[in-house]
Amino acid sequence: MKPIAREDRGLPARIAGDIGRRITLGDLKVGETLPREADMLAALGVSRTTLREALKILSTKGFIEAKPRLGTRVRAAEHWNTLDPVVLSWQGDAEDQDALAEELFEIRLSIEPLAARLAARRGSAAHHAAIRAAFQRMAEEQTGIDAAIEADIDFHLQIFQAARNRFLLPVSSVIRAALSISIPKTMAASGGFGQSLAQHRAIVEAIEQRDEEAAFAAATTLIASTYKRNFS
Repeated sequence: MKPIAREDRGLPARIAGDIGRRITLGDLKVGETLPREADMLAALGVSRTTLREALKILSTKGFIEAKPRLGTRVRAAEHWNTLDPVVLSWQGDAEDQDALAEELFEIRLSIEPLAARLAARRGSAAHHAAIRAAFQRMAEEQTGIDAAIEADIDFHLQIFQAARNRFLLPVSSVIRAALSISIPKTMAASGGFGQSLAQHRAIVEAIEQRDEEAAFAAATTLIASTYKRNFS
């Protein structure tokens, strides 16, 4: 553990992130006991309050468990709050990036077509306009790579907003993480958005026409073809 230069409000999250990444990388093994509090304080150079807040973050996200007389131990992956975008970010350097991306695609395929169907059914004119605007930003030739990627992410998140389902909204943060991983990889493999623009347009048009089944099918086609380009 590296010493921290000075304390600020973001320190507990940064310390938690450092330990969380070490756990996801396997540097800290399941069942392994974390160093004693005094040793961690000496290594990090932070206050006891800051360290305990960091450990609380890790505990809340399922990464560690403290037990009397046994110390604080690393928990197995099945206990992790994997739908938490922070937890996903901790896995950004993990060795199984392809497996992680593939599992995120599977979640997208199960959820995004439903969101598109609901967006066609429930979305307001303003919701639909926001989806169309995101698509247009993607399609503009002068849009830079980073702006185009952000527009693509926004396109999908606007569909979740238009679905108007309170239980789908929390999942949109996972979708953002999935897209942040998959879109750059897809663009590198296909040379840009050219292959998928028509598929995105089909989703927009189906939603605007309030054709639920067409929206569902178009979203399925987009995600399935993107999956194929990435993993076949």
